[in-house]
Amino acid sequence: MVTATTINIAYGRPSLTPCSATCDIMKMQALADDVQEALGTYAANDAIKLCGQASLHVITTHPEKVMDLAHGRLHAFPYKDVPEQWRRLFEDASLHKVVKLLRANSKDTDLEPNAKRRKTEHTVVASNTNDDWLQAVVDVLDRGLSLSGAPGRSAIFDHVFEQLHQLTVDETEAEERESFNLEKPKVLVSEYPIDRTSEPLDLEGFQTRLDTDRTPFIITGAIEEWPARRSWNNPSHLLRHTLGGRRLVPVEVGESYVADGWSQRMMPMREFIATYLIPTTPLETGYLAQYDLFAQIPALRDDISIPDYCYSTPPPADADALKTTGLASVQQLDEPLLNAWLGPKGTKTPLHTDPYHNILCQVVGYKYVRLYPPRETGRLYPRGVDEKGISMHNTSQVDMSRLWKDARAEDVERISQMFPLFRKAEYVEGIIRPGDSLYVPLGWWHYVESLSTSFSTSFWWN
Repeated sequence: MVTATTINIAYGRPSLTPCSATCDIMKMQALADDVQEALGTYAANDAIKLCGQASLHVITTHPEKVMDLAHGRLHAFPYKDVPEQWRRLFEDASLHKVVKLLRANSKDTDLEPNAKRRKTEHTVVASNTNDDWLQAVVDVLDRGLSLSGAPGRSAIFDHVFEQLHQLTVDETEAEERESFNLEKPKVLVSEYPIDRTSEPLDLEGFQTRLDTDRTPFIITGAIEEWPARRSWNNPSHLLRHTLGGRRLVPVEVGESYVADGWSQRMMPMREFIATYLIPTTPLETGYLAQYDLFAQIPALRDDISIPDYCYSTPPPADADALKTTGLASVQQLDEPLLNAWLGPKGTKTPLHTDPYHNILCQVVGYKYVRLYPPRETGRLYPRGVDEKGISMHNTSQVDMSRLWKDARAEDVERISQMFPLFRKAEYVEGIIRPGDSLYVPLGWWHYVESLSTSFSTSFWWN
């Protein structure tokens, strides 16, 4: 039985209140029928047919085995080189698995109030005091989306998520926190501040600025009309739009992507919030970083809008920027690339450079930013190719986190000895506040550190 859900942020687990059992069972059965019917049709040139009849013959009855087969094929190639048929096979097998879960749980929901959970071949069938089955459905859907890219069935995924959203009602408990911890940091006094406008700029004003100056600057108040400015500091809003926090998100665990012990994990949004965002001092750092959360959760996309600035015409990249970014190999964008950055105080993005112009919009919380122009690349000690053969030329070897706030003299001296040219590099720095938008020109190196719980969006364009 799909149930109305109450989320307790403090513990990150839901308690469930039964609702309209008969109606919900009928809706689950109807949803399973809809998905099954949609999966019965293939386009004439559908790549999935290249996987062979054997897989397609058993995909309905044994989707788990087909998922395992496709999963192995997905990981046999670099992600960008995976043949489309294996993406399609994993996508369809995932949806057939969802049908199986929906049917199993619509049959097993009329349980006694104190019935114990029991495991079946397909999933954990839960009593009406537990929602393990619903989390299982969401897990299969989100993993199917993320691994396959949904090359052929994206509309079906959207339909299932929409129906599940309508079947669940999230109610926050009285003791739930109304907002994240957003303690205001101390004022930064700097000899080299990032320039800041006194008011928002329109597109014409922004273009004029680009035509006369190629340096970063902060635009004050340009995103105050976004609904996100009023809602994203509330954990309940994020839970409400992620099926009570059940949607899976990729979380980077560790100090930064160049630190020892760094890893990535997929976890439910509610677990991410409860483990990393709510505690004043979490046991480790978790960061939802550089991820297109808005493609996965369209309701959050409705809370923001692409800044008009992304449709300006920046000046041609200079020689230093071309050399720094490897611009010749960068794809041209028809529309800006959107990414979300959500994490607690202390999340860090190492000193690096990007191959696009960037508008970083600070929706919730505060961040410290330091930027170096492309001409200083030689003094920033770019990394080379790592042990896995991945190019890290766009990331500095210098650990900026040891060099600014409360820097210890011994750390400064040690880094100065290791990277003697670094101390001569010119930079600008500042704190971006809620409602600020930072323009980062193509090729500029930048280090970013959260000074409170922070939710930002970046818009890359070229």
